[in-house]
Amino acid sequence: MKKFLLTTLVFSLFVSVQASDDILDQKKYLKSALGVSDLPMHKYLIIKDDIEDGIYEILKDSYHTPVIKYWKVGDKVAFILEAIGKHEFITTGYLVENNKISDAKVITYRENYGYEVKYDYFINQIKGNSLKTSNKLSKKLANISGATMSVNSMRKLSKLSLFLYTKI
Repeated sequence: MKKFLLTTLVFSLFVSVQASDDILDQKKYLKSALGVSDLPMHKYLIIKDDIEDGIYEILKDSYHTPVIKYWKVGDKVAFILEAIGKHEFITTGYLVENNKISDAKVITYRENYGYEVKYDYFINQIKGNSLKTSNKLSKKLANISGATMSVNSMRKLSKLSLFLYTKI
């Protein structure tokens, strides 16, 4: 029984430290992307009606939360978005300005494989993208062998960030 309690305690401490690191990484990304030293208060996009329809068209599924947080400074809007890679969530940050993605980052990658999507050579393909009228990205994202589902998730999140920008 003591081993079980000790294991549970150690595991819960690990999870809480990991979660707090994730929040710190999100704040660090947001400050850097928005070019501010003090993060502005976030706002919410409520997922309903035409926003819900647009999200479903992009993701081919509903978003996992009923609201999406965003941070706005001038024309810059930053989003923290998540999607399932193969089994786990990929937490990403997107900065959209004038209907183009000006910055993107994988904040937390939880899968055991496909982690190449967090490297600059992949992320740089996302920057500068905009949405065509057919809900396609203006520039294609190259696939990564062994990371197809993660690449597809990043593609969908890129489209989602651009779509959400038009709704603010």
